[in-house]
Amino acid sequence: MAIQQTKDQIDKIDIYQTLKSHFGFDSFRSGQEEVITTLLGGESAAAIFPTGSGKSLCYQLPALLLPGLTLVISPLIALMKDQIDSLKKQGIAAERLDSSLDEENYRNAINNIRSGQLKILFVAPERMSNERFLSIIKGQQLSLLAVDEAHCISAWGHNFRPDYLKLARVAKELCVERVLALTATATPQVSADMAEAFDIKKKNVINTGFYRPNLEMRVTACSNNEKPALLINRLRKRLSGPAIIYPEFPELCNDENTVTL
Repeated sequence: MAIQQTKDQIDKIDIYQTLKSHFGFDSFRSGQEEVITTLLGGESAAAIFPTGSGKSLCYQLPALLLPGLTLVISPLIALMKDQIDSLKKQGIAAERLDSSLDEENYRNAINNIRSGQLKILFVAPERMSNERFLSIIKGQQLSLLAVDEAHCISAWGHNFRPDYLKLARVAKELCVERVLALTATATPQVSADMAEAFDIKKKNVINTGFYRPNLEMRVTACSNNEKPALLINRLRKRLSGPAIIYPEFPELCNDENTVTL
């Protein structure tokens, strides 16, 4: 009954107004609106979007329209920090609990959870096995559980993490009202595993594909001995700007071979 009442209330809210007022956008990217309306309609969903296509908005916007707390599972502390900084600049009550917090900030986050002031809380998957944390969170209304890198729940995925297997069980124990599984890539088997684990209907698995028009891949065949000189030559010819070179060539990492772009 609580979920139905929430749905009826949300039906009267213009999500586009929230999109504009809090996030500064006039329209949604591909797949976002479908995921968001599914969640606001009271059902769980999966968002399989390419990196940089706006997966985070799919839980941030619903978090503002749903009562209670949105709990976000993320394995990356750096990502949590970036998200928190961005949300706080927008005036959204958000916190994180991770090993990098000092005692004062940790205590403040716990107090904010208990007071019901938070809208979004970020934690690592391992924290969902922490009995102390679970005892605190059990007293909250958890309208949404967002699981980032959700492909880690599947043994068929190359990034399988056992801690992710516990998330579906814990979500049921905490009476989470809806779940959002997020990932940038998933094979059909991994996608099916995510949906099964979190009771996501097949129609609510939104996959926008993996193609990214802003990326281009070029391959040049050469011997190992030719690689360093070829790389340096390519760097000198390219337009000025940042570049990332994976450490395959330790011999390039010295002053003699420094390349000025």
